[in-house]
Amino acid sequence: MTTALHLAHVHQPPVKKRQPKRTGGGNGDQFARLAHEIYQDKRADAQSRELLLAVAYAVTMAPLDEETSVWRAAVRALGPSSSNQSRLPGLVRHDRPHYEAPGHRYGTDPLDRVCVGPRIRPYPDPDDFRNTMNICGAPAQDCVVEKLPETGWHKNHWFCTRHRDQMLRVRAQVKDGNAAAPDAIPNRGGLLPCYFESDWVEVYRFFGWREWKPPVYGVRADDWPVPGRDAARPSRPRLRLVLGGDDLETTGRELR
Repeated sequence: MTTALHLAHVHQPPVKKRQPKRTGGGNGDQFARLAHEIYQDKRADAQSRELLLAVAYAVTMAPLDEETSVWRAAVRALGPSSSNQSRLPGLVRHDRPHYEAPGHRYGTDPLDRVCVGPRIRPYPDPDDFRNTMNICGAPAQDCVVEKLPETGWHKNHWFCTRHRDQMLRVRAQVKDGNAAAPDAIPNRGGLLPCYFESDWVEVYRFFGWREWKPPVYGVRADDWPVPGRDAARPSRPRLRLVLGGDDLETTGRELR
């Protein structure tokens, strides 16, 4: 009976099964090496580090098959937010290469909204920053942005109402220099491309907005010029993160 059943199906073409990308566990040594590099990377803040570790786990360790792509594995590794939404899109947007100007985040610039006009009379405390820096130090309302000629980075000059005349003079002084300044060198993001190879422009656009344009310096932080240093950071070996349209589209549908 068994032979008859077999012969009855000889004329049918064999069904070719798709090979899974990877099943079972992965490479623990490779993940440990990546995790060590990520923790030693001083450019990574808490959000960037969490994203890099999740993707590293998905690439090297997570059981992958036809139903689980790298992106799905990363989503599962990160877990949901407090509102039960996937945290992956926000973390990828956080890693988008960009320039963050001083004062963008509260508390990162000690002179944010502090008048830098010249001090007329000494402050009672001789060690106070207003004396040591010889600045007014009063709460400021007006800001003049100076773009530095080497990097395009911004230097904010804040002025109070008593120093409005100086504010107008400084604004006129930096006008031509600002027009000639280069595009600002990115100082945030761009860490995913340092560790993994993929079409990162497409990834950043998918998780952000389609009109996003990469900086002229590239999307990888390792390639960006570093002020005070002639060469970019040495390139490290990168793992290939297989990126397919189906993977992104499927992940996108799951996140909605």
